[in-house]
Amino acid sequence: MRRALGRDFKLVTPGIRPAGTDADDQARIVTPQAAVANGADFLVIGRPITQAVDPLAALAAVNRAMKAGA
Repeated sequence: MRRALGRDFKLVTPGIRPAGTDADDQARIVTPQAAVANGADFLVIGRPITQAVDPLAALAAVNRAMKAGA
């Protein structure tokens, strides 16, 4: 898409699931790390965070994993 629309075009990627979490009803999922590696600018991470017992801890875990490259 960037080849067709230019570098300023932002890619928003839904269906983000941290490694080891359920796909729920998502047909296609990818880890946050893989999405960023594939060029995503913004990640849509819904239920793994919003339905977590501790949403802030779930978000922090995603951020830690991304910093570690896991």
